[in-house]
Amino acid sequence: METLKSKLVQYKAGHILEVGTGTGKFIPMMLNIFNGIDQIVGIDMDHEAILQAKNTYIENTKIDFVAMNAEQLSYEDHTFNTVCISNALHHMPPESKVLDEMKRVLKSDGLFLINELFCDGQNEAQLSHVMYHHFSAGIDRRLGIYHSQTYTKQQILDLIRDKGIRVEIVYEYNESKGNVRAEQDIVLVTEACRKHIERTKNLSDYIEFKRRGEEIIERLNNIGIQRPTQLMVLGKVEA
Repeated sequence: METLKSKLVQYKAGHILEVGTGTGKFIPMMLNIFNGIDQIVGIDMDHEAILQAKNTYIENTKIDFVAMNAEQLSYEDHTFNTVCISNALHHMPPESKVLDEMKRVLKSDGLFLINELFCDGQNEAQLSHVMYHHFSAGIDRRLGIYHSQTYTKQQILDLIRDKGIRVEIVYEYNESKGNVRAEQDIVLVTEACRKHIERTKNLSDYIEFKRRGEEIIERLNNIGIQRPTQLMVLGKVEA
C-alpha cells in the first residue's frame, strides 16, 4: 500500500464522493491512501446501511452519509475533487448511468477511483470466494436481479476505459488473512450458502443450485476462503 500512497502523495483529495458506500467499509482505505481530505460523502440507497454507517463514523465530522439514487445524483456538475466506487461494478447493468453521473459531478481535474475484486490469478482459498460469488450471483440473475459474476482484471479495465476514463494508476492488493480456514468465516459463508439455496426452493432448477451450494460448503471445510485480490484503478475523465 505504501507504493500507492507514494504515487498519491502530491494529490489533495478535497471533497470526496463514494457511491455505493454501504456501511462505509471502504472509507478506512480512503483515509489511509489520500491526503488533504476536506470531506467524504458516502451515498447508498440502502437506508439501514446508511444508518449503520452514520453510527460507525458519528465522531468524525468530515464524514457524512446520505440515502440517494446513484443514477440521479442531487449534486451540481463538477462538485467533487474525487469520486470513488468499490466492489459495485458487478451490480451495475450495461445501461446503468452510475458512472456517467459520477463523471458529471467530478471536477475537470478530479480523480476517479474504482476498486473491484477480480477472479483470475487467485489462490485456492480465494477461488472459494469466487465460486461462492458466482453461485450467489447466478441465483440473483435467475430471480431477475442483475448481478454479474466476478470480472477478470482485463474486463474491469476495459469497462472503465469504455466509459471514457483515462487510466493513470493500476494497483493490486490483498487483504491479509492468517487463517483461511477460520471457523467463524466458514460458518458465516456456509450459512449464507444455505440461505441462497433456500431462495431457489420454488425454482425448476432447485436441485442443481442445491448441488452447487453443497459443493461450495464442502470446499469451504476442505480448503477455506479468502477475499480475492482487488484491483484499484485511478484515472481522469477524458476531455
